[in-house]
Formats: sequence, structure tokens, C-alpha cells
Amino acid sequence: MQDTDYKGVNTLLRVYETKLLTRENYEQLLKANNLKEALEVLKSTDYHFDENNVLDTKEYDDFLMNHLGNIYQELYEVTPDSEVIQFFTLRYSYHNLKVLLKQRFTGTDLEHLMIPIGKYPLSTLKNLVQTQQSMQLNEILVEGVQEAIQDYEIYGRIEAADVFMDTYYYKHLRAIAERLDNPTITKIIDAMIDLDNLSTVVRSLNRKKSRSFLHTVLSSSGTIPKSDIIDAAAGGAIAVLNDLYMDKSYSSHLHQIVNESKDAINPMKLDKLIEQIVHELMEEGLYQAFGPMPVMAYMFAKEKEITNIRLLLVGKDNQIAENILRERMRPIYGS
Repeated sequence: MQDTDYKGVNTLLRVYETKLLTRENYEQLLKANNLKEALEVLKSTDYHFDENNVLDTKEYDDFLMNHLGNIYQELYEVTPDSEVIQFFTLRYSYHNLKVLLKQRFTGTDLEHLMIPIGKYPLSTLKNLVQTQQSMQLNEILVEGVQEAIQDYEIYGRIEAADVFMDTYYYKHLRAIAERLDNPTITKIIDAMIDLDNLSTVVRSLNRKKSRSFLHTVLSSSGTIPKSDIIDAAAGGAIAVLNDLYMDKSYSSHLHQIVNESKDAINPMKLDKLIEQIVHELMEEGLYQAFGPMPVMAYMFAKEKEITNIRLLLVGKDNQIAENILRERMRPIYGS
């Protein structure tokens, strides 16, 4: 597929980008005195919802996910290669599979936790978990479900749903990146997997988890061998950073957290730093006139917008101070 094939969709993206929340919108949301005032600000933007219903139920995700789902559906219809969109929607498919697997393992009705976003219909995912077979779904996804069910049937571990879906999600993303064969996308997925492994190691070490646990939860789809990460982890999280990550293009960001830490790394600070690194990689797409990167950059911006709105609405409902909300916000992409 040629980069010029995206000319039409990239023109349409310029229209979509004008509908992103602006810095002025965010300032108004931050200055709102309560949830009602914040919702009134949001109603003046591209988001549509029943204000009274939201005030009563506090179900923000219903209208946020509906809004996001509609945008993804529009992008699926106009983007030359659906796998570009799937780069972002895939995590919802794997989230839904986690829910369906746990529902199968426990016999508990968990369908209210499912999110109707993604290339694959929920009915098709349900059929996969029920039958362990599918001619419609990607073979990586099918294999992941089969492995999770087999593990549960042997060991009875409900957490198999999370472990296997997380592992196969990154395996699936890697396969998509290889098929798209775009150097910027490859660089992004390399960083995403390697940094997620770093975050997992930090959390695991803070919880005194074993070497065998790390072997189970770390992804093998990154550029840093899983065995190297596990070996370095014996010396602590700082050793993992110093031994394996300081030659990466984004290492200047990681120096900051090493300098602030003694023996342990704050996982929340690390995760915010990781988001900043991915944000900067995505920004490369803003300067590419053709190809898939402008679509990728827009979807990343939209996902972060949803995250910020959720944070602000919850914050205003709970009377969280403006300065704390401002500190927790993700990068803003609007004008």
C-alpha cells in the first residue's frame, strides 16, 4: 500500500482535528466549580449526552465510549488499511476477551464490563470463547484464547485471562506493525512493549514477585529479550534501567526517574513518563503529509482526550483541587 493512498483520509482528519477540545475548553473544565458546570462546558463541544442522566448516574463512560466508538467506526470506513485503526481498537477486543474468559471461568455475568469498540463484533468474540474456534478472527487472537482456557483447565487460575490476553495483545500488535512495515509505527510499538515490560517489572519488584512470575507476565514481543530483563531484575529496578534501557533513543527521559529514585521506582511517575515518550513518538505523525501516521497521531490524541475528560469529570464530582487535576492530565492536542 502506498502512502498516497491515505491522501483522502488525511484530508478528512484535518476536519476531525478541529473538533478536538481546545486549551480554552480544558481551562473552562478545570475552572468549573462542580460536575454540573463541567458538563455544561462539555456540551458546547462535539460531545453529546443527556446532562440530567449523567448527573444522576455518574456513568461517564457510556457517552465517552459511544463517542469514541462512532469515531473509530467512521475511520474504519475511510482508512485504506483497517489494521492502522486496529492498532488502537485492538486493546478493546482483548479487554472484552478478558471479560468473557473470566465470565466463563467464574460463571458470573460480567457483560456490563464489555466495551463495544473494535473490528470484531462482540457476538464473534463470545462465540470464540464458547467454542475455542473461529474462521473470522485473527489466528493470534484465537490461539491466545485457547491457551488461556487450557491453562485455566489445568491449573484453575482465573488470572490466566489477564496474563494470556496481555501477552497475545502485544504479540498481535507486533504482527500488525510488521505487516504495516512503517518505520515510525515500528519504533512506536518497540517503545510501547519495552516500556510496558519495564513498568511491569517495577510493579512486580515492588510487590516482591518471584522470577517465575516475571517469566509469566513479561512480553516476549519487545526488542529487549525477556530473559535479559529477568536477569537484570535480580539487581532491582534501577539495575534494569541502567543495564537495558539507557541505550534507547528515549533514555534521556529515563535519566530523570533514575536520578529521583534510590532503591525503588514510583510506578505512577514511570507510567506518566512512558506516556510522554509515546506522545513524542506519535507527534512525528503530525508532520507527515501522507501515509498512516497522521491517522495514528489523531487516534492517539483522541484517546488522550477521552482520558482527560474522564479524569476531569470524576475530579469535579469529587471536588478534587484544580492543581491536582492539572498535574494528572495527559498531554493536550487541541489548539
